[in-house]
Amino acid sequence: LSLQESLVIVDEAHNLPEALRSLHSCRLTLPIAKAALEQLAAYTTKYASRLAGRNLYYLGQIRKCLNAFIKHLSSRPIDSSVTAGSERMMSSGELLMKLRLDNINLFKILRYLEHSRLPQKLLGFTNIALKKEENDGRTG
Repeated sequence: LSLQESLVIVDEAHNLPEALRSLHSCRLTLPIAKAALEQLAAYTTKYASRLAGRNLYYLGQIRKCLNAFIKHLSSRPIDSSVTAGSERMMSSGELLMKLRLDNINLFKILRYLEHSRLPQKLLGFTNIALKKEENDGRTG
């Protein structure tokens, strides 16, 4: 799609700044962090004997991050209504300092996740585990 010599009209332009900000941000909730930790723990338990030390190291780093996220998210008041100003955007550096994870190199973890394809493996592992649970529930 080439926009050269084109006129672009944006409807609802007042929403554009917020939309652009949301492109470079993400939201992590307590249920998502807990589910990720459960999946990682199950995967690590099943394959620990087959994984190299380097893989176990990075899995431990990821587990440490998830535990810190869970601790932080659990310490927030549980209120179904979000009041203005109760959510705050922060840089990754601010977040790491607040969670005391500033000694973890996220770029190395990201590179590990890309090269090991761990997210895809976890997704496949989780899907297989869920199907097995469903089948066991039907036969049991």
